[in-house]
Amino acid sequence: MTVHRSRPNLQDLYHLAEQVEQDRERAISELRQRDHAIARSCQQQSDEARLLYWLDSVVPADQGKGWQAESSWVYIARGLALLLGFSAMAGFLLSSSRGLVNAFVLLALFVGLQLLMSLFASFFFVRTVSGRAPATLPASPMRLLVLRSLPDRRYLREAASVLRLLLMRYCQEFAVLFTAAALAAFIAVPAITDFAFVWGSTFSLSDHFVLSFTDAMAGPWSSVWPEATLSSDIIAGSRYHPALTNLDREGIDSMRGWWGFLFMSITVYALLPRLLLWAASRLATRHMMRRAFVQFPGADMVLNRMRAPLVTTQSSEHSDEAVSEAQARAAVSSGPSATARVLLLDWSGALGAESVDQFEELLSLGLAQDNILSLGFNQLQRERELLQEKNKAAFDQLAVVVKSWEPPMAELADILAELDDIPRCTLYLVPLPGKSVPHRKVEDWRRFVREQAFASVDVQLLNRVTPI
Repeated sequence: MTVHRSRPNLQDLYHLAEQVEQDRERAISELRQRDHAIARSCQQQSDEARLLYWLDSVVPADQGKGWQAESSWVYIARGLALLLGFSAMAGFLLSSSRGLVNAFVLLALFVGLQLLMSLFASFFFVRTVSGRAPATLPASPMRLLVLRSLPDRRYLREAASVLRLLLMRYCQEFAVLFTAAALAAFIAVPAITDFAFVWGSTFSLSDHFVLSFTDAMAGPWSSVWPEATLSSDIIAGSRYHPALTNLDREGIDSMRGWWGFLFMSITVYALLPRLLLWAASRLATRHMMRRAFVQFPGADMVLNRMRAPLVTTQSSEHSDEAVSEAQARAAVSSGPSATARVLLLDWSGALGAESVDQFEELLSLGLAQDNILSLGFNQLQRERELLQEKNKAAFDQLAVVVKSWEPPMAELADILAELDDIPRCTLYLVPLPGKSVPHRKVEDWRRFVREQAFASVDVQLLNRVTPI
């Protein structure tokens, strides 16, 4: 099973989110056996490739190939961009009175406006790629439309990053297609219909000012294509006033001298910036999509289950052949997640006498002992002082361990408000020994954490590490 170079894509993120959610309803022993079996046949080395291999193994191959798939609406949008670009330019040219096209209006619409949008897109692009790993949208926006359901504020906030990815990746491509189609119309329509280009303004612009302005614009190509520049004769001969009614053939031919200048202006100042932004956004989007895919909440548990050997219980005479639990823990903690910068809060003694090594989810975090805090016993001011001793900028994730049988508390919300600079918060529910956590309790804690100001939140149930 090979991994296509364009993956992971948006559809893979949706499938991963759905599969992780489904796995929460299954027994941990069953998940270990399944993922360990998949890992035996996986020859991939990187986390990204191994996770894609796992996803292809557990998700049906024909899932997500309907009309809601990403490629379906992308092809439709590409066709619309080409149609709109050609129609916009052709409509502008054909609607010109007496076949006289105002060159300044054309420059304003197809060059100036495009250039402003490119500058805005550049700022948008820099802000996006300079951020942290983006949170990922947990469900397809198309599905929201089909189900006629509106997401809450938390859903939209977590979706913001992946929406930026979509805008950054596709808007530039659609803009390139729009501008290229407009250029095609700018070639085709004047070739079959007589057009002349004029300029005029209610402002008192002199011929010298217009010549200086066009010379500055033509600077990038003046030495390569001198014919695409404007002379003083063309500027003077194409100045137009509505009272002018008699145009001889020589005057019309002179007015057409604007065509090369306008063509290169659209190419250099409208199409070229879009092409550069599109190429840069393709590279950046692919990189950010990979980061978002591997760092999706729950993906680290899948990778750890694939890396860890199964722990088996055998008779005493074969005990030396059994894989010890300590070996399994070492395999889990040696993964890439061990390098994650995670701060763990043990709230109100939720762990009790147990250690983080006794829970599979906490073991996979690779926690440093100095980054484990026990809170919930002191006054709020004292606990804030304990938090201030930690450099919050040094952490990418906050892990909070709570008792699943207790309700969410306002004191915990106050503590979390002090740590909202950390982008990701995961709430871990400790179950009572031998008992499962009721669904209503999980929903209570999920509603609680979704009200917090973190960029991305998640709720997971803890599973104790036990031999199979």
